[in-house]
Amino acid sequence: MTPYVRLKKDGEMPSIAQQFGIRSATQVARDLRKVVAHGLRGDRFTFNVGSAGLLRPDLSLPAYAGLVPANGLAPVFNFFDRTGGGMRFGPTVRRSTQRDYRGGRLSYEEHDGTDFVCPPGTPIVAAAPGVLVATRDNWLCGGLTACVEHGSGVVTQYAHLSIVTKAIGEPIARGEQIGLSGTSGYDLTQFFPWIPPHLHFQVRINGRPVDPYLAFGETRSLGVWFHRNDPQAAVGPLSSDPSPEVLLHSDADLRVADSLASQCLSPDVAGELERAPSDVARAAILEDSLHHDRDAWPARLHGANVRLASARPRDVRLTLPLAAALYRGAVASDERVHSLSNFASLRGRSMS
Repeated sequence: MTPYVRLKKDGEMPSIAQQFGIRSATQVARDLRKVVAHGLRGDRFTFNVGSAGLLRPDLSLPAYAGLVPANGLAPVFNFFDRTGGGMRFGPTVRRSTQRDYRGGRLSYEEHDGTDFVCPPGTPIVAAAPGVLVATRDNWLCGGLTACVEHGSGVVTQYAHLSIVTKAIGEPIARGEQIGLSGTSGYDLTQFFPWIPPHLHFQVRINGRPVDPYLAFGETRSLGVWFHRNDPQAAVGPLSSDPSPEVLLHSDADLRVADSLASQCLSPDVAGELERAPSDVARAAILEDSLHHDRDAWPARLHGANVRLASARPRDVRLTLPLAAALYRGAVASDERVHSLSNFASLRGRSMS
């Protein structure tokens, strides 16, 4: 049984509307247009019998009640799918061919990140020093998402946020708050309250999502956990961390980015690129869109690289993207024993 304690609220919590990604009438109308457009052409989220395994009231109900595990270990709801994650992206939550880094099934097809269960309003922090280069707000794909550039072609993304608390272009130290978690996004809204609220954490190298966990025998150095397969929270910068200010430049090839952007097939994405506050932000949005908005681009451009060939590699190691005041690490949710009766009996407990 997993004992819980209540999420300690430091400062104002996001409103219910913010948690579910509702920020303006214009934004809601845009999102509904996308849902209708996808439905009319038959491009809907696909399911199978295995998808029922994503309904986890043992995880979702405690988290929605504002409770966190007393042991400080965030449950991993889904790992990166090693069979299809990062190679393509589609509207599916099917579970059949997926495999996580262990060879297990704690994922779903084409899942391109790691899902850490946490209550709405949990402080989300940078997994390494970097610069907040862009935000995206696509309700069909992760809701409000922050993109942090770390240099060497490494970018981390933090999705399903309710609020971003940093400004575009602002340097961010390891463990420094980026925003607050939420429940924004199509899947979380559609299956509330049975899908656990979570942070979808993604690592990209040269535009392609990769798994920060290492399978047996793998030795990749960029974009993996500092503590190998045991992600741990950082209370502050590590001694080996560069100052985030030195990362203010980007490794993106802006000429390539301009050429690619001119071939966009979606008015919505083209408008998003035009409104980007800087060339660096525009390149970051473009890089993400080429993977996630596949219908917005000619097929030959899917996964195109916008990074400079001359970019110098630098070892980027990651720590847990959840606040150290609440979490010390993470554990696969298929390695825990959860109990709704335990949740009910401990619901009223508060953090000391």
